[in-house]
Amino acid sequence: MRFRHYITAFITLFLIGCSDFTEPQSKDISLFNDFLKQTEVINNSTHVESTYDKKSKLFKPVLAIQRKKLAEAEEELKPLVEKGDPEAMFWMAKIIYRSSINDTPKALNLLQKAAENNPYAAMALFPDNRECQRYFNGFCEDKWIDKAKKLFIEQSKNGDVRAEFYIEKLKRKHDVYISAIINAAENNYLYPMVEYAEKVLLNSNSSSDMKKMAISLLRYGRERQFIPAIDMLMGVEIQSGNKNTEEFNTLFSEAINLGSNAAWEMMGISAIKDQSNSNINKYTIAKAIYDFSGDEFALAFTKPIENKKDLAIANKKAQEMVDAVEDVIYIDGAHPRQD
Repeated sequence: MRFRHYITAFITLFLIGCSDFTEPQSKDISLFNDFLKQTEVINNSTHVESTYDKKSKLFKPVLAIQRKKLAEAEEELKPLVEKGDPEAMFWMAKIIYRSSINDTPKALNLLQKAAENNPYAAMALFPDNRECQRYFNGFCEDKWIDKAKKLFIEQSKNGDVRAEFYIEKLKRKHDVYISAIINAAENNYLYPMVEYAEKVLLNSNSSSDMKKMAISLLRYGRERQFIPAIDMLMGVEIQSGNKNTEEFNTLFSEAINLGSNAAWEMMGISAIKDQSNSNINKYTIAKAIYDFSGDEFALAFTKPIENKKDLAIANKKAQEMVDAVEDVIYIDGAHPRQD
């Protein structure tokens, strides 16, 4: 099942970010529990704010990256890169850096240029960055740490909550890091909290209290309709053998409505496997997935609809499924790829 890609991505993040100061500790439980107790349960119609505003020139290409439409994103980014836009150069580098042996040096060049003005590009060149060591070995230098700090400080002056989080994280002190996670969550930047929770859940030595806390943190993200938190909770249910429970089905429905890549992929697999499903229904779902993310997997297992009227109706329904998903970008410079 392709849902494993999501779990693999989390494991990769775990390996990249693994260091003493970020490792969960039992003393964290009281801090996070106090935070959760002080937090009011919110209406499920509320979700975290999109990383980019819809008026931003980067909204369309970054949304395409989030939905794995990398070719489309590359076309959107090209004119911005040609104009020397640092953010566009960063995102372009993250699209092409592992595409081919010829694109790797191009990506490095883009990152090095972007890193002069973009802290996430600088972070991508940190000496302890696993991806940097793998693809740009010899160019992962300490100088980029100081550069990132300076750039984040500048961004924080405008109230950038992500910048504020990474300023604190780069102090490399556990208590400061935990406080930064909580402060970020209070300001609707939830990725650090989800990352922390998945570290707890991936560690076989985590106590039951630690795991209980981690699930509570993910539920906090779920209440705010943060897709990575919901995806992680689905993963927990699957790992626990609870895929067909009411709880999983509710999570799955929420994830579909919000636009989770993992959930949409699972929807396609389920539609194909369901022998009671008509070919028109299978095609409609497969076409919706293709329009949503460019994924042709489900379409490859459906028969073409020969009747033009039926085809038009199916295509319309497929587009309606896609249009029903609100365009909210949850990836960011520290979490740029969903594969």
